[in-house]
Amino acid sequence: MDLTQQWPVPPTTEANRTRARVEYRLDGVQLELDAVDCDSVPFERGDPVRNFPSWRLKRHYDGYHWMGALGASVGFESLTERGCLIELDRTPGVVAIASQPMWIRWTTPDGPREHCPDYFVRLDDGHAVLMDVKPATQIKDDVRRQFDMTAVFAAERGWRYVVYDAESVVREANLRFLGPFRDWASSEELPMLPEDGLPLAEVAALLGVGSEGFAHCYAHLWSGALEADLDQALNIRTIVWQRSV
Repeated sequence: MDLTQQWPVPPTTEANRTRARVEYRLDGVQLELDAVDCDSVPFERGDPVRNFPSWRLKRHYDGYHWMGALGASVGFESLTERGCLIELDRTPGVVAIASQPMWIRWTTPDGPREHCPDYFVRLDDGHAVLMDVKPATQIKDDVRRQFDMTAVFAAERGWRYVVYDAESVVREANLRFLGPFRDWASSEELPMLPEDGLPLAEVAALLGVGSEGFAHCYAHLWSGALEADLDQALNIRTIVWQRSV
């Protein structure tokens, strides 16, 4: 996942500038600050500020996804959020993730507004990424305004704001299949592949004998050292190529 692809920050003027306060939970304590004072809060260590509601005939799924890179489980409220977590699990530089990290409460000329972003992500260089998850088809005008306000809030903190809007059942299924092979990754230099790649079965044969070669190939596909079109179902004829530098 490219965490540099941010939601555009709309221009602000004195006329449309808003005040905000932030409510969060840290070490079991409910806390609240003016937004200008929350820049250095370790939100990645925080507890969720809201629970996932349940009701009869609920049509979406929630639960916890095990993040192998972090050694921790992180909550999700939909299958799209689970897909986002799977992508984050293989994204270099991610060191911590908090679900439902804060309430942002704005005072605007049109009255109060509030929003609870889906995730707060800490990177190994210290940068922070605030994230929301919403399929592109569901981003209507009211949601877009909410995301615009959140983008301004994040920019004022020096954070990135990313909206994950993908929804590919096939890609998620491929990644869920590849994930368990992560530990098969080898530090040995990969053999050079033709520029236009090779079928997966041939790449596996270059990496080992039988199932071991496939395991190494799957591990490198998970890490991104090898690439393929993961929006198509993986099979032995899938074309695999080396990651471009």
